[in-house]
Amino acid sequence: MDISISTRGVIVTARQKSYIEKRILKFNKYLKHLSPVKAAVQLIDDSGPNKTGVTQTVKIDLDAPGYELHVEEKKNNLMKAFANAVSAAERQVRDQHKQKIEKRRRGVSFDSVVNIFGKFRRKK
Repeated sequence: MDISISTRGVIVTARQKSYIEKRILKFNKYLKHLSPVKAAVQLIDDSGPNKTGVTQTVKIDLDAPGYELHVEEKKNNLMKAFANAVSAAERQVRDQHKQKIEKRRRGVSFDSVVNIFGKFRRKK
């Protein structure tokens, strides 16, 4: 998994960067069947003299062949925004993964099973 962290108006410490990478790498558990997975994390500080209210934004983008996810979270605290964004993204990835597994568990349709066993019928 290729992880890129970009910032605008935010200083990220080494400890925060390792925490971000550690949390993003957990997506590998669900996306290991997709080969080139790219994760982009953007940390943005929107504060300024004319702006009020929420000032910290976190954007997480996951891109893989046939798979795309975008999550954006705004809070006053940057790491709380990141935690909420990661949990939302993980929930979406986990739900899609469960749907894929359930589809496999349901197995093949009844018609295809009948066609397979039809080949082994006795000839008259």
